[in-house]
Formats: sequence, C-alpha cells, structure tokens
Amino acid sequence: MLLDDRYPVLETLREEAGVTLFRVEGGWVYFFAVKTPEDKERFYRYRAAVRRLQELGLLEAQISAKPGRHYVFFTEKPLSGKPPPKEALAALAPLGFGGDHLAMAEEGVAYLSPWPLKGRKGATGRGRGFLLGVAPGLLLLALGLWLFSQGLYRYFNPPEYPVPDLVGKTAREAFLLLKDTGLRLEVSEGNDPTKPKEVVLAQEPPPGTRLREGRTVRLTLNQARLNPLPNLQGLREEAAEARLGELGFRVEAKALLESPEPLGTVLATDPPPGTPLAPGAGVRLLLSRGQGVGSTVPLPQLTGLTREEALFLLNAAGLQAQVEEVPAGAPPGMVLAQEPAPGTPMPPGGGVRLRVAVRGEVLLPPAPPKPRERTLNLTLSLPPEATGRQVRLVLWDERGEQVLYEGPGQEGLGLEGAYTIQGEARFRLYLDGFLYQEWTP
Repeated sequence: MLLDDRYPVLETLREEAGVTLFRVEGGWVYFFAVKTPEDKERFYRYRAAVRRLQELGLLEAQISAKPGRHYVFFTEKPLSGKPPPKEALAALAPLGFGGDHLAMAEEGVAYLSPWPLKGRKGATGRGRGFLLGVAPGLLLLALGLWLFSQGLYRYFNPPEYPVPDLVGKTAREAFLLLKDTGLRLEVSEGNDPTKPKEVVLAQEPPPGTRLREGRTVRLTLNQARLNPLPNLQGLREEAAEARLGELGFRVEAKALLESPEPLGTVLATDPPPGTPLAPGAGVRLLLSRGQGVGSTVPLPQLTGLTREEALFLLNAAGLQAQVEEVPAGAPPGMVLAQEPAPGTPMPPGGGVRLRVAVRGEVLLPPAPPKPRERTLNLTLSLPPEATGRQVRLVLWDERGEQVLYEGPGQEGLGLEGAYTIQGEARFRLYLDGFLYQEWTP
C-alpha cells in the first residue's frame, strides 16, 4: 500500500475516531478520514497544533490538506523520556492538546498524537487504592447516580451560551473564546490578501446570538493567497502604473532601454507576470526609450524654479515638457515636482512632467476613457490532470479577478458561461493552487 504515492505502508498501528496511524518507511503518518464537518474541524485543530510546534522550532512534519489526502507525516526519531518543554504545552493548551499527546526526542518533539499516549505510571493514595479494591461497586453506583442526575438536569435545563465576536481574531484567540462554551466549531477557508493569515473573516451566527450547548459556530479563516502580477508588457507607462495601483502594488523602480517600441512602453517587469505578490509589493518596470535616439543628456534639477526657467532649461536640452497645474500654497508658477528625477539620462526629445503651483482655476489632464465592455463565451472541459485535485478557474480583466469555478476536479467536467469583461482579458486555470494553463480569449 502506498499513501499519496509517496509513503510505502509497513504496518497499520491504530485506528480510532476516523484517524489511522500508519508506520511507513522513514516515519509515521496520521491519516484523517474527512467526511463530515466534525471530521474537518478535528483535522484543522490538529493541523493548527502541529503548526504551533513548527513555529517554535520544536517539530519537523509534512502536512497535506488536499481533498481526500488529509494527513501529517513525522520523520522517525529515537524517543527519550525527557519532559515536554513549557512553551510547547502553553501553545497546545488552547487547542485541546497536552503533554500526554507528545512523544519527545532528544532534540525536540518526535511527533504529536491526536489521541492521548499511554500514560505514565503514577503513585496513588493508599486509601483510594483500598477503596477501589474493596468497594468498586459503590464507586460505580455513586458515579452513575451523579451522571444520571446531571443528565436529567441538562435535559430539562439545557445551558445557553452567547456567541462572542470572533471576526478579526486569530485562530488561537477564537479557539480560546469558544473552548469552555460547550459550542462546536466548524472551520472553512477564505481568501483576503489584505488581511493577515489565519484571521477570522466571517462567522455564523452573528455575535450575541445565544446557542444551546452542542450547537455549531462556523468560522471562515483567512488563507491570504497572494495575487499574481498581471502582464503589463505593451502598456504605456501611465496605464501600467494605474493597473498596479488598482491591484495594491507599487512601482519600485524604472529603467529605460533602447527598443523599437514607442517611448514609455513597458517592455518587461521584475518579477515576471504571474508571480504571486502580497499587497504593497514593489514592481520594477523596464520601459522603452525609443530607437536611434543617440546620446542621452542628464535631466537637470527643476524643482523650485519658475515655470519659465524650467521650460527654458528643457528647451535648451532638447526635451519636451508636459505641465500639470495644481493648487498649492507655494508662489504661483513654482515647479513643485518633476518626473523623471534629476540626473536621469534622457534621450533627445524625451518627455518630462512638471507639476506647477497655481491659484484659482486648476487645469487637470483629461480622464482616460473607460475600457469598452464586451461579452465572452467560455466552453471548457477539464483535462485528465484535474481528476482528484482542487480546481480554480478565474477570469482577469481591467476590473481585476473574477472566480468562475472553485471546487473538486474531474476529467471531462464541463464549464461554460457568458461573461462581461472590460479591456484585455485572460483565463487562468489552477490545479491545487498552481497555475496549470493561461490563455487569452
């Protein structure tokens, strides 16, 4: 038997509550059968505990959360009798795990068990041992009567708990707030790159709702998947900057290269298109400076000069000026800013933007025309590689990303529909989070 096409199974050691422990070549695998919301919550709580130990540098493990392949692999290590470290116990306590779930190695934690391990032999009081030996029936009877009375009380007086406000809390904070409420927890994944990973994005029911013990609170945890950088090649410099701003990216630097493309056309980006980036990430643009422009001249310092002085210097250097008038407290006609920066090598005839202070009426450049809308028809059959994998089909246009399908894949599964787009558009097909295919309609 081969688990996930990676781990040859040597022996099945234990199976309990939908979790099976296998001994494989090189270590152990805890394999979770995730079929119900309760199974999913149990696995995500166990995965969160493993990650806490990894963040502390105490554990080495490989985690899989793919559909039908929910497991954790631990490398085989010699076990020792050393006690678990305090930081590990503190990190595991909010998630319902303790020292009896940890197997220790000399250099750290060997593995984390979803069930309590075989307990240590401890000393017991002689009086209690005597009582258990002499009158076990009395103890069992007393315990049964107590449990029966508690059951009757809870049946006729079921406790209710107010649902706390969990949106914006971390996963650990949410677990702590719900730990002693008697409410069950169900977790699903969400995606908001503007917020930290594993932060609660939404909850159901809303805060303040009173629920009886055993009812379920559903949370959406942020996985903060990064947005891919779009293809900016061929766009004008202004359009590329506007596109990056819409996606939450910024222009980190620019460079000019002689090419047949018109001045200011984007030739390439660093990083390349399709690279996942976090919000606020910087992008470097390689721009065309035209072809056959000859030698360059350094752009002089223009900020602080009057409009007439700046235009005179640009005319003397053989450069073109584009003036934007802005209201400011500076004297009218003073140059407030320039682009490119002083000292930038400029080809003859190159353009320079000037921002000049004015009072009263302000002349602004005309707004760029809105992209024309059109309708696209899509008909797609999933390839054989999509079987058993998580599929995500998205449509990119001038307005950003639109998710067309997200779910389990199957060979030949048909996806079709009509979609309204603006400007340039691209389809992207992801398998298990990795880009499989990209095409332009």
